[in-house]
Amino acid sequence: MKYRLWTIKNQIYLNLFGHRNYNRFVVIGNARTGSDYLFLGLKNSNCVRMHHEVFAEHNLEMAGKGFDQIFSMLFGKQNKNIKAVGFKLFYDHFTRDEWEKFLSYNDFKIIHLTRENCLRTIVSLDIAYKLDYWSTSTEDKGRPLIEKRIWLDTSNLIGRLEQIKDYEALIRRRFKDRHILEVEYNKLINKPKETFQRIGEYLDVNAIDFGKITVTKQNPESLEQLIVNYDKVYQLLENTKFAKYLNS
Repeated sequence: MKYRLWTIKNQIYLNLFGHRNYNRFVVIGNARTGSDYLFLGLKNSNCVRMHHEVFAEHNLEMAGKGFDQIFSMLFGKQNKNIKAVGFKLFYDHFTRDEWEKFLSYNDFKIIHLTRENCLRTIVSLDIAYKLDYWSTSTEDKGRPLIEKRIWLDTSNLIGRLEQIKDYEALIRRRFKDRHILEVEYNKLINKPKETFQRIGEYLDVNAIDFGKITVTKQNPESLEQLIVNYDKVYQLLENTKFAKYLNS
């Protein structure tokens, strides 16, 4: 009851004193590419309003709400300190119709989050599904290697790798006439100060404190340690364009 009353009061305040003169943006990418790390870095800024996976099927808060209703909720009037409002979107979150609607908006800033080693992306995703364990805090020791080790299905592995690369290429085609900020996982994780500075300049904000991020890399072990059938995976990929991912 108290929260609902606060929400009503806050909405009245925003209707009277809020503003819409902020940048709208979206972080687009695949799961397991550092999206939570980037999300928290943006969310910790007092001048950025960052929403999570609002169009994901598992987002119960948005269940039953359509594209237009969700957009209306996300991009209403904001407090005076807010300079950018955005949300996280995985490649498969939008339906075809929703993509068409979204592409009709030409004012969005696009942050395209990728991970060069898409084999690592797949391994990390399969481990997360196996353990139902999606993030590790800086105070958490994480899971032991014996629990994380997975068996990769080599019958569809190349297809999965190609699908990620196809998605990346599709996003670049869809926004070829706009300025996209490309953010790669390794630079985000290994050079956060430099990367968040680029993001801040792109969004016209200057208060992103990456030092407050409370998640850390989950699977630092080598692929050979993490993949039970690594030899089979190696044989499959060694003479393909994906061979460069085996030892990195």
